[in-house]
Amino acid sequence: MIAEDDKIIISVDESWSNDYSITIRGWLISKKGALEKVEISVGGNKVPIKTWHPRPDVAAVYPQYQTQNCGFVVHLPRITKHQVTFNTYSQGQIYDKTIIFDGCLPQPPIDYIDVRNLLNDFINLVNQNHLNVLEIGSRIVSPGSASKRPLFPQAKSYTGFDYYPDSNTDVVGDAHKLSQYFGNQKFNAIFSISVFEHLAMPWLVAREISKILEIGGLIYHSSHFAWPLHEKPWDFWRFSDEGLRVLFSPALGFEIIQVGVFEPLRIHLDQVNFPQELLATQPGFGGVAILAKKVREVNYDRFRWDVTLDDILDRNSHYPKPQTY
Repeated sequence: MIAEDDKIIISVDESWSNDYSITIRGWLISKKGALEKVEISVGGNKVPIKTWHPRPDVAAVYPQYQTQNCGFVVHLPRITKHQVTFNTYSQGQIYDKTIIFDGCLPQPPIDYIDVRNLLNDFINLVNQNHLNVLEIGSRIVSPGSASKRPLFPQAKSYTGFDYYPDSNTDVVGDAHKLSQYFGNQKFNAIFSISVFEHLAMPWLVAREISKILEIGGLIYHSSHFAWPLHEKPWDFWRFSDEGLRVLFSPALGFEIIQVGVFEPLRIHLDQVNFPQELLATQPGFGGVAILAKKVREVNYDRFRWDVTLDDILDRNSHYPKPQTY
C-alpha cells in the first residue's frame, strides 16, 4: 500500500500482527527536505523510527528525492479489541449476542529452565579465571552484529575460528575437523552462538570440541529451539535442551552445569486445521543453551564417525559465501 500527498510518500510493504503487537515494514520519503523525527502511533502507543536502511529499489524510482536511507521496520505494542457475534438457533428462533473483548497477552510458560543469562555466566567464568577461550563461528556475519572478542578482556587469550575469514577470525577451517587445526594446543573454554544449527554433523563437532578442551574446561553453546530458515542451504538442525544434553553427555566426558531454553515464542500455522486450533496458545522457545564442564578424558574411538561432508551432502551444496553489505 502506498499513500502520497504533497509532503511525503509512505509505503507499507508488509505487516504482521497478533493480539498484543503489530510490526510494519516499509519506506518513507519526504518531498520537503530532511526529516528530524518520525513516529508511528497505534492504539495510543507511539514508537519512533530509530533505524533507517537503504532501499535501492525506491531510490531508482524516486531519484528526485533524498532516498539514501528511507526503509524502516517498526514493532509497536498494542492490545486489540475484538467484536464477536454469536448466532444461536433454537426452536425456530434466532438470537444474536455480540460481545467485545480485549486481545490476550500470552500466558507465561511454566516448568522450564530459563537460561537467558547463561552466556553472561560463561563470560564471567572465563574472565575471572583468565582462561584461553575459543569461539567457533567468530565471523561477523550481518550488519548490527559485533565481535565477541571484547567480552573477554581478562581472558588469557581469545581465538576466533570460522569457515570463512574476516578481521575477527584467527583460524579458518571446518568445525567438523576442529582438532586438526590446533595440533597439541588445547583450550580452557570453547563457545559458539547460533552455530550448531548450521553444522551438518553436530555430534561430530561435539566430539572435536571435547578433544581440544582441557580437563576442567568449560563449554557454552546456544542454538535455536525454533527459528525461521536462514543461511540456506546449510541450515540443518533445531535443538531442544534434552538434545544438547545428548550432544554433551557424560559419555563424552562432560558434566552439565546448566541447560535450558530462552526467548519464549508462539507458533501458529498459516492454515489452521483441526486439531491445531490451540497450537499458538502453547509456548515454544527461540533459543536453547548449555553450560558444561569437561571432567574426564574419554576413548574417542567409541565416538568415531568415519564420514566427511562430501559423503553426506550433495556435491552442489555449499555453505553460503559472505555477503557484501
